[in-house]
Amino acid sequence: MAFFLLKLIFFGLSFMSNLVLRLIFSATAHLVVLLINGYRAPRQATHGLLQQLSEVIKSCFQYMLKLIMEAVSALISALYDYLKEGLTGSASVATSAIGGLIEKTKNSLDGLTDFPEVFEGLSEMVSQMVMDLWNNCKDALGYITENA
Repeated sequence: MAFFLLKLIFFGLSFMSNLVLRLIFSATAHLVVLLINGYRAPRQATHGLLQQLSEVIKSCFQYMLKLIMEAVSALISALYDYLKEGLTGSASVATSAIGGLIEKTKNSLDGLTDFPEVFEGLSEMVSQMVMDLWNNCKDALGYITENA
């Protein structure tokens, strides 16, 4: 069951990696083709297009930076709250919880015998991510050469 869960996690990571890489390469290829085709237009139209594009990119980066800062702030606040709760809690409760956690971890690690399968699944995930990266890059370059 644990091996199936790890396979599922590895598949999910590979899928998300492929999706993000395809989005990045595809968007870049479309942008390059747009820019190349834009240079065929009159100079003033190209300049206006590039200004608008730079404003859009700038506003996107500002928005993303704002979201990242809010997320980091919320994360730090949450970590501070958890630390505060943990320090103000009872020492005996914390000690017994840590002892129980160590015992459960030890028991679960004693039953874990699928290390070769885990490493095999991990290597499959990494090789799939590399192949997806190569295919996405190749597709983006092919799109540029066909449409530019």
